[in-house]
Amino acid sequence: MAKIHGDLERDTEPINLDLKKHQVTADDWEYHALVADLHTWAARFCGEFKLQTPVPALAVERLRRDVLGHFRPGRNGWGLKWEVVIDKNHATSSEYWQVLGTLLHEQLHIWQDALGTQPSRSNHNYHNRQMRSKAASLGLIVDRWGHTRFAPDHSPFLEILKKHGVKVPALPPVEDQEAPAQHLGTSKLKLWICDCPVRVRVAVRNFRARCLVCGAIFRTRD
Repeated sequence: MAKIHGDLERDTEPINLDLKKHQVTADDWEYHALVADLHTWAARFCGEFKLQTPVPALAVERLRRDVLGHFRPGRNGWGLKWEVVIDKNHATSSEYWQVLGTLLHEQLHIWQDALGTQPSRSNHNYHNRQMRSKAASLGLIVDRWGHTRFAPDHSPFLEILKKHGVKVPALPPVEDQEAPAQHLGTSKLKLWICDCPVRVRVAVRNFRARCLVCGAIFRTRD
């Protein structure tokens, strides 16, 4: 097996290395430059955060509208292991720092699959306490449904982006951030909040409801 060098070595299957080599040299492929850069960032995250994770089998494809990235445990239909898919709309339309946040999120699934406690597949709890704790230590605040927000301060993730010249806007407190749970331009749901603030998305134009916690009327944010 080929190796990644770090404080500890993790096995990477040779086909993943061959796929990476193919992707970074396939200059007639529309995602050639993007995926080459994502491989560079995957290696950076692995090295600087000491994840010790294998080289992923990266892909850019259209995912369902509420998914920005996907990790497949086990082997995919081609027999490849460590598959990570980034949604193509997200990859080409979102701010790049957010795309890199999605990449790191998916790498943390690889980290848990390779080195951590296996998540329960019976209840699809892939964002369990261990995964969320590891993400939080790097500045990614992940909820049990997989939505990701970003710590604005003391964030190793934001620090490595700054180190390598990736621009990130000033971020509000985590509780004021809207998790990017849907693709740009695909959702007809509008965001409404109360004073707590509880956030809900509904399709009706005139949503009239009162929060049972704070008593405030929900108001639109879209």
